[in-house]
Amino acid sequence: GFNGAELLALAIGGCLANDLRYVATDLGARIEAIAIDVALTLEGDPLLATAAEVRVSAEGPDPQAIAEAIGRARAESTVANSIARGLPVAFVSV
Repeated sequence: GFNGAELLALAIGGCLANDLRYVATDLGARIEAIAIDVALTLEGDPLLATAAEVRVSAEGPDPQAIAEAIGRARAESTVANSIARGLPVAFVSV
């Protein structure tokens, strides 16, 4: 199965991919291909994700519209924004 770091990277990239598709549709920008790669920096003991680098590219007939869609998707990405701003995590034993 996936480990926690792989799932975190998948959540960042998957959320951005979905957002990019929705935003492109709203803008009327046709996307023919999307590539997203997420690299996490892991450090410490216990191991923590200390940084994420997201590389995104998309192809279609209107590069300017695609660039706008990528920018809006980056600004609206729920997972990336939540992580970047930090969120409390509560553990509850039941």
